[in-house]
Amino acid sequence: MVLAPLYLAFVVLWVLCLWQAWEFGRLGRMAARQALQPVRADVPGVSVVVACQNEAERLRRLLPLLLEQDYPAEFEVIAVDMCSTDETRSLLEHFAYAYPQLRQTSLPASARDISLRRMAMTLGMKAAAHDWVVFVRPDCMPTGKDWLLTVAQSLGEDKVAAVGPVRYEPTERPARKAQFLRLWRQMRWLPQSELGRPYSAEGCVLCYRRSHFASHRGFASSQTLQVGAETLLVNHNVPAGGCALNLRLQAQLVEEAPTARRWHEERVFCMETWRHMRHGWAIHLRYLLQVAAGWLLPAVVVGMLVLLWGNYYVVAAICAMWLALQALRQTMLRLTTRRLGLSTYCLSLPVLQFVAPLWEAADWCRWRLTDKRVFRKNILPSSPSPNPLPRAGSK
Repeated sequence: MVLAPLYLAFVVLWVLCLWQAWEFGRLGRMAARQALQPVRADVPGVSVVVACQNEAERLRRLLPLLLEQDYPAEFEVIAVDMCSTDETRSLLEHFAYAYPQLRQTSLPASARDISLRRMAMTLGMKAAAHDWVVFVRPDCMPTGKDWLLTVAQSLGEDKVAAVGPVRYEPTERPARKAQFLRLWRQMRWLPQSELGRPYSAEGCVLCYRRSHFASHRGFASSQTLQVGAETLLVNHNVPAGGCALNLRLQAQLVEEAPTARRWHEERVFCMETWRHMRHGWAIHLRYLLQVAAGWLLPAVVVGMLVLLWGNYYVVAAICAMWLALQALRQTMLRLTTRRLGLSTYCLSLPVLQFVAPLWEAADWCRWRLTDKRVFRKNILPSSPSPNPLPRAGSK
Protein backbone atom coordinates (compact mmCIF):
# COMPACT_ATOMS: atom_id res chain seq x y z
CA MET A 1 0.00 0.00 0.00
CA VAL A 2 2.86 2.37 0.76
CA LEU A 3 4.71 1.59 -2.45
CA ALA A 4 1.80 2.11 -4.85
CA PRO A 5 1.70 5.95 -4.43
CA LEU A 6 5.49 5.99 -4.58
CA TYR A 7 5.48 4.10 -7.89
CA LEU A 8 2.86 6.49 -9.28
CA ALA A 9 4.82 9.56 -8.12
CA PHE A 10 7.99 8.20 -9.72
CA VAL A 11 6.32 7.57 -13.07
CA VAL A 12 4.61 11.00 -13.17
CA LEU A 13 7.75 12.89 -12.17
CA TRP A 14 9.89 10.88 -14.56
CA VAL A 15 7.54 11.67 -17.47
CA LEU A 16 7.61 15.40 -16.63
CA CYS A 17 11.41 15.36 -16.49
CA LEU A 18 11.50 13.43 -19.75
CA TRP A 19 9.29 16.10 -21.30
CA GLN A 20 11.69 18.82 -20.12
CA ALA A 21 14.72 16.88 -21.39
CA TRP A 22 13.11 16.54 -24.82
CA GLU A 23 12.42 20.29 -24.88
CA PHE A 24 16.12 20.95 -24.22
CA GLY A 25 16.71 19.92 -27.83
CA ARG A 26 13.81 21.79 -29.44
CA LEU A 27 15.87 24.83 -30.45
CA GLY A 28 18.61 22.55 -31.76
CA ARG A 29 16.15 20.60 -33.92
CA MET A 30 14.65 23.83 -35.26
CA ALA A 31 18.11 25.22 -36.03
CA ALA A 32 19.06 21.99 -37.84
CA ARG A 33 15.99 22.27 -40.08
CA GLN A 34 16.74 25.92 -40.87
CA ALA A 35 20.34 25.09 -41.75
CA LEU A 36 19.10 22.79 -44.50
CA GLN A 37 17.02 25.52 -46.16
CA PRO A 38 18.63 27.23 -49.19
CA VAL A 39 19.66 30.88 -48.95
CA ARG A 40 17.14 33.19 -50.61
CA ALA A 41 18.41 35.92 -52.92
CA ASP A 42 15.09 37.79 -53.14
CA VAL A 43 15.44 39.60 -49.82
CA PRO A 44 13.63 42.88 -49.07
CA GLY A 45 15.17 46.26 -48.47
CA VAL A 46 16.15 46.74 -44.82
CA SER A 47 16.79 49.67 -42.50
CA VAL A 48 19.10 48.99 -39.56
CA VAL A 49 18.48 51.30 -36.58
CA VAL A 50 21.11 51.77 -33.87
CA ALA A 51 20.01 53.81 -30.84
CA CYS A 52 23.07 55.00 -28.93
CA GLN A 53 23.93 57.16 -25.93
CA ASN A 54 27.54 57.93 -25.02
CA GLU A 55 28.82 54.81 -26.79
CA ALA A 56 31.36 56.24 -29.21
CA GLU A 57 33.89 53.43 -28.72
CA ARG A 58 31.31 50.75 -29.40
CA LEU A 59 30.04 52.60 -32.47
CA ARG A 60 33.58 52.82 -33.78
CA ARG A 61 33.64 49.00 -33.87
CA LEU A 62 30.02 48.36 -34.82
CA LEU A 63 29.32 50.81 -37.66
CA PRO A 64 31.94 49.46 -40.11
CA LEU A 65 30.63 45.93 -39.53
CA LEU A 66 27.09 47.05 -40.36
CA LEU A 67 27.89 49.39 -43.22
CA GLU A 68 30.11 46.88 -45.04
CA GLN A 69 27.59 44.04 -45.11
CA ASP A 70 27.35 41.98 -48.31
CA TYR A 71 23.64 42.51 -48.93
CA PRO A 72 22.13 42.02 -52.41
CA ALA A 73 19.23 44.45 -51.84
CA GLU A 74 19.10 48.04 -50.68
CA PHE A 75 19.89 48.71 -47.04
CA GLU A 76 20.65 51.67 -44.83
CA VAL A 77 21.91 52.25 -41.30
CA ILE A 78 20.19 54.88 -39.16
CA ALA A 79 21.99 56.02 -36.02
CA VAL A 80 19.75 57.69 -33.42
CA ASP A 81 21.69 59.73 -30.88
CA MET A 82 19.94 59.70 -27.49
CA CYS A 83 21.28 62.99 -26.11
CA SER A 84 24.93 61.87 -25.95
CA THR A 85 27.50 64.06 -24.25
CA ASP A 86 30.65 62.37 -25.58
CA GLU A 87 32.05 62.39 -29.14
CA THR A 88 29.19 60.34 -30.58
CA ARG A 89 27.86 63.15 -32.78
CA SER A 90 31.23 63.93 -34.38
CA LEU A 91 31.89 60.21 -34.87
CA LEU A 92 28.59 59.76 -36.68
CA GLU A 93 29.35 62.74 -38.93
CA HIS A 94 32.71 61.20 -39.78
CA PHE A 95 31.17 57.85 -40.72
CA ALA A 96 28.36 59.55 -42.67
CA TYR A 97 30.96 61.26 -44.83
CA ALA A 98 32.68 57.92 -45.58
CA TYR A 99 29.53 55.79 -45.96
CA PRO A 100 26.61 57.28 -47.93
CA GLN A 101 24.18 54.60 -46.63
CA LEU A 102 24.57 55.91 -43.08
CA ARG A 103 21.96 58.37 -41.87
CA GLN A 104 21.83 60.02 -38.47
CA THR A 105 19.27 61.75 -36.31
CA SER A 106 19.00 62.66 -32.65
CA LEU A 107 16.50 63.16 -29.88
CA PRO A 108 15.74 66.67 -28.64
CA ALA A 109 17.39 67.75 -25.43
CA SER A 110 13.97 68.06 -23.78
CA ALA A 111 13.54 64.26 -24.02
CA ARG A 112 15.83 63.48 -21.10
CA ASP A 113 13.04 62.71 -18.63
CA ILE A 114 11.12 60.20 -20.76
CA SER A 115 11.79 56.70 -22.07
CA LEU A 116 14.67 57.46 -24.40
CA ARG A 117 14.84 53.95 -25.81
CA ARG A 118 11.22 53.96 -26.95
CA MET A 119 11.46 57.45 -28.42
CA ALA A 120 14.67 56.54 -30.26
CA MET A 121 13.09 53.42 -31.74
CA THR A 122 10.02 55.40 -32.79
CA LEU A 123 12.19 58.06 -34.40
CA GLY A 124 14.18 55.38 -36.20
CA MET A 125 10.95 53.83 -37.49
CA LYS A 126 9.78 57.16 -38.88
CA ALA A 127 13.14 57.84 -40.52
CA ALA A 128 13.40 54.37 -42.12
CA ALA A 129 13.10 54.20 -45.89
CA HIS A 130 12.17 50.48 -45.91
CA ASP A 131 9.29 48.55 -44.37
CA TRP A 132 11.55 46.09 -42.54
CA VAL A 133 13.52 47.66 -39.69
CA VAL A 134 16.24 45.84 -37.72
CA PHE A 135 17.01 47.26 -34.28
CA VAL A 136 20.54 46.62 -33.02
CA ARG A 137 22.17 47.67 -29.76
CA PRO A 138 25.67 49.20 -29.87
CA ASP A 139 27.14 46.57 -27.51
CA CYS A 140 26.35 43.73 -29.96
CA MET A 141 28.48 42.79 -32.96
CA PRO A 142 27.66 40.76 -36.10
CA THR A 143 29.88 37.76 -36.74
CA GLY A 144 30.48 38.32 -40.45
CA LYS A 145 29.61 40.27 -43.58
CA ASP A 146 26.74 37.92 -44.40
CA TRP A 147 24.96 38.65 -41.12
CA LEU A 148 22.28 40.92 -42.58
CA LEU A 149 21.62 38.54 -45.48
CA THR A 150 21.16 35.66 -43.03
CA VAL A 151 18.83 37.75 -40.88
CA ALA A 152 16.73 38.63 -43.93
CA GLN A 153 16.07 34.94 -44.67
CA SER A 154 13.28 35.00 -42.07
CA LEU A 155 11.59 38.20 -43.30
CA GLY A 156 8.59 36.71 -45.07
CA GLU A 157 5.57 38.42 -46.57
CA ASP A 158 3.26 36.92 -43.93
CA LYS A 159 5.43 38.03 -40.98
CA VAL A 160 5.48 41.28 -39.06
CA ALA A 161 8.45 40.52 -36.76
CA ALA A 162 11.45 38.23 -36.49
CA VAL A 163 13.41 37.23 -33.39
CA GLY A 164 16.41 35.07 -32.60
CA PRO A 165 18.96 34.25 -29.90
CA VAL A 166 21.96 36.35 -28.87
CA ARG A 167 25.07 35.00 -27.20
CA TYR A 168 27.71 36.59 -25.01
CA GLU A 169 31.35 36.83 -25.90
CA PRO A 170 33.23 33.64 -24.93
CA THR A 171 34.88 34.84 -21.72
CA GLU A 172 35.23 33.55 -18.20
CA ARG A 173 32.74 34.08 -15.40
CA PRO A 174 30.25 35.70 -14.97
CA ALA A 175 29.54 35.48 -18.71
CA ARG A 176 29.30 31.68 -18.64
CA LYS A 177 26.76 31.76 -15.83
CA ALA A 178 24.83 34.59 -17.52
CA GLN A 179 24.82 32.72 -20.82
CA PHE A 180 23.32 29.60 -19.26
CA LEU A 181 20.54 31.59 -17.62
CA ARG A 182 19.87 33.34 -20.94
CA LEU A 183 19.75 29.96 -22.70
CA TRP A 184 17.56 28.55 -19.90
CA ARG A 185 14.99 31.25 -20.63
CA GLN A 186 15.36 31.16 -24.41
CA MET A 187 14.55 27.44 -24.43
CA ARG A 188 11.20 28.33 -22.85
CA TRP A 189 10.00 31.28 -24.92
CA LEU A 190 11.85 31.21 -28.27
CA PRO A 191 9.98 28.17 -29.69
CA GLN A 192 6.72 29.96 -28.91
CA SER A 193 7.48 32.35 -31.79
CA GLU A 194 6.79 29.53 -34.26
CA LEU A 195 4.41 27.34 -32.26
CA GLY A 196 1.96 30.06 -31.22
CA ARG A 197 1.75 33.71 -30.32
CA PRO A 198 5.27 35.05 -29.65
CA TYR A 199 5.98 35.67 -25.99
CA SER A 200 9.23 37.62 -25.80
CA ALA A 201 12.21 38.97 -27.73
CA GLU A 202 15.86 39.71 -27.11
CA GLY A 203 16.47 43.38 -26.42
CA CYS A 204 19.73 43.25 -28.39
CA VAL A 205 18.23 42.68 -31.85
CA LEU A 206 14.71 42.73 -33.29
CA CYS A 207 13.27 42.81 -36.82
CA TYR A 208 9.94 44.61 -37.12
CA ARG A 209 7.68 45.87 -39.90
CA ARG A 210 7.32 49.63 -40.07
CA SER A 211 3.72 49.38 -41.30
CA HIS A 212 2.69 47.12 -38.43
CA PHE A 213 4.40 49.44 -35.94
CA ALA A 214 2.26 52.31 -37.21
CA SER A 215 -0.95 50.26 -37.18
CA HIS A 216 -0.85 49.71 -33.39
CA ARG A 217 0.62 53.16 -32.59
CA GLY A 218 4.03 51.91 -31.59
CA PHE A 219 4.59 51.74 -27.84
CA ALA A 220 1.11 52.95 -26.86
CA SER A 221 0.59 49.91 -24.62
CA SER A 222 3.81 50.43 -22.62
CA GLN A 223 4.78 54.05 -23.08
CA THR A 224 5.11 54.81 -19.36
CA LEU A 225 7.82 52.20 -18.81
CA GLN A 226 11.56 52.72 -18.99
CA VAL A 227 12.33 49.05 -19.67
CA GLY A 228 11.30 46.19 -21.93
CA ALA A 229 10.92 48.12 -25.19
CA GLU A 230 11.61 45.27 -27.63
CA THR A 231 10.11 42.53 -25.48
CA LEU A 232 6.80 44.27 -24.82
CA LEU A 233 6.58 45.45 -28.42
CA VAL A 234 6.50 41.82 -29.55
CA ASN A 235 4.50 40.48 -26.62
CA HIS A 236 1.68 43.04 -26.87
CA ASN A 237 1.35 43.52 -30.62
CA VAL A 238 2.51 40.55 -32.72
CA PRO A 239 -0.29 38.06 -33.50
CA ALA A 240 0.01 34.29 -33.65
CA GLY A 241 1.86 33.21 -36.77
CA GLY A 242 3.19 36.71 -37.36
CA CYS A 243 6.67 36.22 -35.89
CA ALA A 244 9.56 34.39 -37.53
CA LEU A 245 12.26 32.59 -35.58
CA ASN A 246 15.76 32.77 -37.04
CA LEU A 247 18.17 30.28 -35.43
CA ARG A 248 20.88 30.32 -38.09
CA LEU A 249 24.30 30.67 -36.49
CA GLN A 250 25.36 33.44 -38.92
CA ALA A 251 22.29 35.51 -37.94
CA GLN A 252 23.29 35.76 -34.30
CA LEU A 253 24.88 38.78 -32.68
CA VAL A 254 27.61 38.55 -30.07
CA GLU A 255 27.01 40.75 -27.04
CA GLU A 256 29.69 42.09 -24.74
CA ALA A 257 30.12 39.95 -21.66
CA PRO A 258 28.45 41.69 -18.70
CA THR A 259 30.08 42.46 -15.42
CA ALA A 260 28.58 40.79 -12.35
CA ARG A 261 26.96 44.06 -11.22
CA ARG A 262 25.48 44.84 -14.60
CA TRP A 263 24.18 41.29 -14.97
CA HIS A 264 22.32 41.44 -11.64
CA GLU A 265 20.86 44.84 -12.53
CA GLU A 266 19.65 43.55 -15.88
CA ARG A 267 17.86 40.70 -14.13
CA VAL A 268 16.00 43.19 -11.92
CA PHE A 269 14.84 45.11 -15.01
CA CYS A 270 13.89 41.81 -16.61
CA MET A 271 11.60 40.99 -13.68
CA GLU A 272 9.78 44.31 -14.10
CA THR A 273 9.34 43.60 -17.79
CA TRP A 274 7.85 40.16 -17.06
CA ARG A 275 5.23 41.80 -14.85
CA HIS A 276 3.75 43.57 -17.88
CA MET A 277 3.86 40.65 -20.32
CA ARG A 278 0.72 38.89 -21.52
CA HIS A 279 -0.51 35.43 -22.60
CA GLY A 280 2.31 33.56 -20.87
CA TRP A 281 0.40 31.51 -18.31
CA ALA A 282 0.84 28.24 -20.24
CA ILE A 283 4.61 28.75 -20.52
CA HIS A 284 4.93 29.53 -16.82
CA LEU A 285 2.71 26.63 -15.75
CA ARG A 286 4.70 24.16 -17.82
CA TYR A 287 7.94 25.56 -16.44
CA LEU A 288 6.77 25.31 -12.82
CA LEU A 289 5.66 21.71 -13.31
CA GLN A 290 8.98 20.74 -14.86
CA VAL A 291 11.03 22.52 -12.17
CA ALA A 292 9.02 20.89 -9.38
CA ALA A 293 9.47 17.50 -11.04
CA GLY A 294 13.22 18.05 -11.37
CA TRP A 295 13.52 18.83 -7.66
CA LEU A 296 11.22 16.05 -6.41
CA LEU A 297 12.35 13.19 -8.62
CA PRO A 298 15.78 12.68 -6.94
CA ALA A 299 14.10 12.49 -3.53
CA VAL A 300 11.58 9.94 -4.78
CA VAL A 301 14.34 7.87 -6.41
CA VAL A 302 16.38 7.80 -3.20
CA GLY A 303 13.32 6.81 -1.20
CA MET A 304 12.47 3.97 -3.58
CA LEU A 305 16.04 2.67 -3.57
CA VAL A 306 16.05 2.59 0.23
CA LEU A 307 12.70 0.81 0.47
CA LEU A 308 13.29 -1.60 -2.40
CA TRP A 309 16.98 -2.33 -2.01
CA GLY A 310 16.39 -6.06 -1.76
CA ASN A 311 14.38 -6.17 -5.02
CA TYR A 312 17.24 -6.08 -7.49
CA TYR A 313 15.09 -6.07 -10.63
CA VAL A 314 13.09 -3.02 -9.53
CA VAL A 315 16.23 -1.23 -8.38
CA ALA A 316 17.91 -1.96 -11.72
CA ALA A 317 14.87 -0.66 -13.61
CA ILE A 318 14.82 2.56 -11.56
CA CYS A 319 18.54 3.14 -12.09
CA ALA A 320 18.20 2.45 -15.82
CA MET A 321 15.34 4.93 -16.15
CA TRP A 322 17.31 7.53 -14.20
CA LEU A 323 20.41 7.09 -16.34
CA ALA A 324 18.33 7.22 -19.54
CA LEU A 325 16.85 10.52 -18.39
CA GLN A 326 20.28 12.00 -17.69
CA ALA A 327 21.61 10.81 -21.05
CA LEU A 328 18.66 12.36 -22.89
CA ARG A 329 19.15 15.67 -21.07
CA GLN A 330 22.81 15.79 -22.01
CA THR A 331 22.17 14.79 -25.63
CA MET A 332 19.36 17.28 -26.20
CA LEU A 333 21.17 20.19 -24.55
CA ARG A 334 24.34 19.39 -26.49
CA LEU A 335 22.33 19.45 -29.73
CA THR A 336 20.97 22.92 -28.91
CA THR A 337 24.23 24.43 -27.69
CA ARG A 338 26.17 23.11 -30.68
CA ARG A 339 23.65 24.56 -33.14
CA LEU A 340 23.64 27.92 -31.34
CA GLY A 341 27.41 28.11 -30.94
CA LEU A 342 27.41 27.89 -27.13
CA SER A 343 29.28 25.92 -24.48
CA THR A 344 27.93 22.42 -23.88
CA TYR A 345 27.52 22.57 -20.06
CA CYS A 346 27.61 18.78 -20.02
CA LEU A 347 29.34 18.28 -16.66
CA SER A 348 27.64 21.19 -14.92
CA LEU A 349 24.10 20.61 -16.23
CA PRO A 350 22.81 18.63 -13.18
CA VAL A 351 23.81 21.50 -10.90
CA LEU A 352 22.83 24.37 -13.22
CA GLN A 353 19.31 23.11 -13.91
CA PHE A 354 18.77 22.88 -10.16
CA VAL A 355 20.11 26.34 -9.25
CA ALA A 356 18.76 28.27 -12.28
CA PRO A 357 15.27 28.55 -10.71
CA LEU A 358 16.96 29.70 -7.48
CA TRP A 359 18.74 32.47 -9.43
CA GLU A 360 15.41 33.59 -10.82
CA ALA A 361 13.90 33.54 -7.34
CA ALA A 362 16.77 35.73 -6.10
CA ASP A 363 16.16 38.13 -9.00
CA TRP A 364 12.51 38.32 -7.99
CA CYS A 365 13.47 39.16 -4.42
CA ARG A 366 15.79 41.94 -5.58
CA TRP A 367 13.01 43.28 -7.80
CA ARG A 368 10.59 43.34 -4.86
CA LEU A 369 13.09 45.40 -2.84
CA THR A 370 13.74 47.91 -5.66
CA ASP A 371 11.98 51.27 -5.77
CA LYS A 372 9.44 50.80 -8.58
CA ARG A 373 9.74 54.43 -9.65
CA VAL A 374 13.01 53.66 -11.42
CA PHE A 375 11.09 51.53 -13.94
CA ARG A 376 8.83 54.34 -15.14
CA LYS A 377 9.48 57.60 -16.91
CA ASN A 378 9.38 60.85 -14.98
CA ILE A 379 6.12 62.40 -16.22
CA LEU A 380 6.02 65.42 -13.88
CA PRO A 381 9.23 67.50 -13.95
CA SER A 382 8.55 68.72 -10.40
CA SER A 383 8.20 65.23 -8.92
CA PRO A 384 11.21 63.74 -7.11
CA SER A 385 13.21 61.47 -9.35
CA PRO A 386 14.90 58.46 -7.71
CA ASN A 387 18.39 57.47 -8.70
CA PRO A 388 17.89 55.04 -11.57
CA LEU A 389 19.86 51.89 -12.03
CA PRO A 390 22.49 51.96 -14.80
CA ARG A 391 21.58 50.95 -18.30
CA ALA A 392 20.07 47.47 -18.42
CA GLY A 393 18.78 45.18 -21.15
CA SER A 394 15.05 44.80 -21.91
CA LYS A 395 14.89 41.05 -22.18
